[in-house]
Amino acid sequence: MLDQKQLNHLLKKVQRLKQRDVVWAGTCRLARMWITPKNAPPYRPYVALLLNHKNKILRTQVLEQPPTTEQLFEVLLQAMRRPMLGSDWRACRPTSIYLDNADYVAALIPRLAELDVRCEYRTSLPAVDHALYSMETRVGRYELLPGLLSIPSITLPFLGQLYTLTAQFYQATPWCRLNDQHPFEIRYPPDSKPRYAVVMGSGGEVFGLAVYDTLDDLRLMYRRDLSPRQTTRMATWLVLFFEEAPAMSFDDLDAMARYNWPVASEQAYPVFGRTTSKQEIVLPTAADLFWMEGALTGILAFLSDHMQLDYGFVQPAEITLPITTLSGKARIYLKLPAIEARMDDAIHI
Repeated sequence: MLDQKQLNHLLKKVQRLKQRDVVWAGTCRLARMWITPKNAPPYRPYVALLLNHKNKILRTQVLEQPPTTEQLFEVLLQAMRRPMLGSDWRACRPTSIYLDNADYVAALIPRLAELDVRCEYRTSLPAVDHALYSMETRVGRYELLPGLLSIPSITLPFLGQLYTLTAQFYQATPWCRLNDQHPFEIRYPPDSKPRYAVVMGSGGEVFGLAVYDTLDDLRLMYRRDLSPRQTTRMATWLVLFFEEAPAMSFDDLDAMARYNWPVASEQAYPVFGRTTSKQEIVLPTAADLFWMEGALTGILAFLSDHMQLDYGFVQPAEITLPITTLSGKARIYLKLPAIEARMDDAIHI
């Protein structure tokens, strides 16, 4: 970016440009794509983008951090003086520029007044959205997965509660005490059909919780005569696993940032899904997530107040606990272990 002296010099050059009676539109926002440096964590850049009245891209700028007013002003000046090739436009000053961020508009109004250019706020700029989406999908090469909020009945308060529980679950490090040999039987509520949960992470690779809908599905995981591919063709399961941020949908990440929902670490962004027979992960159902809220609450209470060790070994337990969810007070039944697993067996997760 230019220093102040260079920026002032550029401003004087742009002031001499002819002004045309046209309106431009632009944005600067956190992009839905990832930059993945070799020796640094992945990050989402900010992208500034400006279109002319024919919806041709005049200028784009990728920034690591939220831009300052002067940086945005420079982007606009560069678009006026040297529009991108392919924009079918000559250097000029427009009469107006529409932006979709009210704070940026307020900051840029006095700067653009020096060019006799109006700056106005618009809540929606569909052409800008379309151009940015095309750039994100082409450059980012990341599939834009739907977020959990796209699931009917999943609300913002509920998702915030769920992400709070996942952060607490990760911080509790249950994989330091439990492994594949300690599957839970969970009934939530206590008179409902049981599900079977296994804490993942004792091997130090994938951390989280795998949940099987039936006892037969769970037993498949212990069969040494089946490969992981064969197992996934015979059973599917609900899974919570922790990964770096690119594993999450952009919708969920944006909601997490907007509402300040917790995340335990840069390696502990929570991802929920259901496996398929094609070894894919798809969105869980709303019923899956409501069940997971109760299960995580119950497991955390059990780990904190009821789990017992005898010379380092986990003691069997069967308990019904009172819990509080977003919907109110409830009860949950836990049995550990759900089945006896041989110590030389391994679960394919």
